[in-house]
Amino acid sequence: MAGTKHNQTILNNTLMFIIKLLNDNNINNWFIGYGTLLGIIRDNSCIDKDDDVDIIIDKSNYALIKELLIKNNIIIEYGYGINKKTNILKTKETNEYCSVDFYMASIDEKGNFNDTWEKVIWSECYNETKQLITHIWNENILYLPFNYENKLINRYGETWRIPQNIKSVTPRKKIL
Repeated sequence: MAGTKHNQTILNNTLMFIIKLLNDNNINNWFIGYGTLLGIIRDNSCIDKDDDVDIIIDKSNYALIKELLIKNNIIIEYGYGINKKTNILKTKETNEYCSVDFYMASIDEKGNFNDTWEKVIWSECYNETKQLITHIWNENILYLPFNYENKLINRYGETWRIPQNIKSVTPRKKIL
């Protein structure tokens, strides 16, 4: 779902807004994924000229997140084939924030997050204490999947640390 490309400032401000919204409402079964994970791990920042912020989150939070976004005057996007589907929650961009994709995942006891929108399983995302990795970014807590470097290799290839103009390796892996 490629949209408008944004500078790092707007992307980072959007991520900060989302982090605070989730953390202030005690929602902690989520992590940054896809390009957002790549940027934060590689550069400690969202990727300049990315089009959105990517969050992988427990599908049981769908209604609550939708309600919180609406209360904060964030408009929900129903285009891109989304309609009334509940396996993704996408926001419309504003002058202040870029679009955010909340990929709703079912989670099993092993910590596998099944993103049914992208048809990707983020495998074994919990550490040995059955928790996501807590990461401090700009003085706020965000969450990472366990073994995130392997997930980045599986998504973007062995050279993920080098900025490139690709969305993922071809063919895309279904299990990260």
